[in-house]
Amino acid sequence: MSQIITMDIWIVLIVVIFFLSLMEILLFVWVNFVRNHFPWLITKKDECPQLSKEGLEKFIPTGFDPELGWIRKPNTSGSETSKSTKSTWTINSTGSRTNPDFEKTKSLISCYGDSFTFARQVNDDQTWEHFLSKKLTTNVLNFGVGNYGIDQSLLRLKRDFSKNRTKIVILGVVPDTISRILSTWKHYYEYGNTFAFKPRFMIKENKLILIENLINDKSNFLNYTKYLKEIQKNDFFYEQKFKKEQLHFPYILSILKNIRRNIPIILWITIIEFLQRIKYDTSRIDWNPMKIIMKINLKWRIKLYKNQDTTKLLDQIIQDFISYSVQEKFTPVFVFLPQKDDIIYTKNNFHFYKDFINSLSKKENLIFIDIMKHLLQVSNLDEYYSDDNEYGGHYSKFGNEKISEIISEELLSFKSIKNHFQ
Repeated sequence: MSQIITMDIWIVLIVVIFFLSLMEILLFVWVNFVRNHFPWLITKKDECPQLSKEGLEKFIPTGFDPELGWIRKPNTSGSETSKSTKSTWTINSTGSRTNPDFEKTKSLISCYGDSFTFARQVNDDQTWEHFLSKKLTTNVLNFGVGNYGIDQSLLRLKRDFSKNRTKIVILGVVPDTISRILSTWKHYYEYGNTFAFKPRFMIKENKLILIENLINDKSNFLNYTKYLKEIQKNDFFYEQKFKKEQLHFPYILSILKNIRRNIPIILWITIIEFLQRIKYDTSRIDWNPMKIIMKINLKWRIKLYKNQDTTKLLDQIIQDFISYSVQEKFTPVFVFLPQKDDIIYTKNNFHFYKDFINSLSKKENLIFIDIMKHLLQVSNLDEYYSDDNEYGGHYSKFGNEKISEIISEELLSFKSIKNHFQ
């Protein structure tokens, strides 16, 4: 009798093992199929992705910067097509974005920051810097660069200010800069952004310490794996996000571990790929997988503004900006430029970085402008952004006009600044 029971147990075990093995094989194939069409679903091979040599050949001469990671290089141009608009941009010989009708006008203001300062998705004569130039009759220089953190923006300011001195310097970034200052390789936060190696600051013994960009020439790109341990050690998101969202054997467990993220992405990509193969127009489908990613990113920045270590790092970078302004004798202006989902979340929940901006108002020698409080009052928020979705893309022409109006009014409320424009 006991032999029969033992045999039954073995049969059950073999059947279970067989089905689990079959399930693992099917999930392996399915996950890798989805990964090939959606790089935000990462697997073990994304630990050390192969960098495109063809892509590097384009990136190195046009966008690579050994110190900052990447940059808009002088005398370059490009175009961009979003869901509803097409725009073009040009960079002049100084490395600033071209400012039509103001190139020969004296510059009292220069701007450094990310893509919201660069003003992506609009033409050169539709940036908020261009509209601000009209309001203040000065050439507002635009040194914004897409995907920069405030750390890279500050480093560029320190490197380039002596060649482009102005009485006022505006440092403008999205609230998500709190995530960007924790990265040394953007791939660990924005999966697939594999050329984006960067420097970052850390705090050691209450002092701001610069961790330099390790991938600072072409040969280092080709041999980046030699520097990977150091990069991973210095990148906050490698352990906190990248490793936790990575799918690997056993696939059943790693999918279930983050089921609210993984299952919808896998199903949506599979459905969309099927519909495309039967020639169905998928442009009419709301792109749910990216909605999932954007909501996760929003949760991260909300979480990071509650974290004392990360807010302390951001605070010290801003303090370094103030110290540099005293040294170089310019007026420092710090501007938060919120994304559309920042505003929607704040309207429906709470102002998630309010405590941080309250601390900024106590800083001496700093002018702080929070665009959020102004945009919370508008009813037609969609008109201020280029893309018709929850994320919203960047500011539209209409949005940039509004931003310039806010900044102009705030600046001119200070007598010391108003005197520069009389």
